[in-house]
Amino acid sequence: MKARIILLNGVGSAGKSSIAKALQTITAEPFLHVQMDTFIAMLPDAMQDHADGFSYETIQRDGKPSVVIRTGPVGARTLRAMRHAIAAMAGHGNNLIVDRKGRAAESAPI
Repeated sequence: MKARIILLNGVGSAGKSSIAKALQTITAEPFLHVQMDTFIAMLPDAMQDHADGFSYETIQRDGKPSVVIRTGPVGARTLRAMRHAIAAMAGHGNNLIVDRKGRAAESAPI
């Protein structure tokens, strides 16, 4: 069975999780909901807002506050592992809804 992946991309509080839950309700086949935040939350608190994990800086962009997320080596390793985990789940035939933050302001690909 070939898995299908639905990618929901957007900023925090945009409604990605609500959309994922609605999709799970209406799809004929089961879809697992995979959230990027779950992988980031696996890091110890000490790696949150730390140069080696993920660091966050609020900047002004076009007169509006925006958050720049910088990824250090531990954070980058976590995100690489997340991509491999998603690929492994799909490789075993699991349909997935992947909920990830938008990356326009990020310094490293996700």
